[in-house]
Amino acid sequence: MASRTQPEVIPLATRAIERIPAASRLLPPEDVAEVTGLSVETLAQWRSQKRGIPYVKISRNCVRYRQSDLDGWLSERIVRTDQDRSDRR
Repeated sequence: MASRTQPEVIPLATRAIERIPAASRLLPPEDVAEVTGLSVETLAQWRSQKRGIPYVKISRNCVRYRQSDLDGWLSERIVRTDQDRSDRR
């Protein structure tokens, strides 16, 4: 008798996340800290001071950051260099 392989079972939550456009994903503070190099504590201080990266308050103890807000915040901090200026010296 030939053995039949079972199809891979993907959890419902994983399938739901895969359907969310990347820009709409909600990231926990730990992920934002890893991407930015900031500490989770700094992000918490900024939230309490109403500064820094915009966030979504899901509940009293649950905060998330939209990927699109993080991307926008990072793009505002890009420092352009003028390589032409250094070539003239």
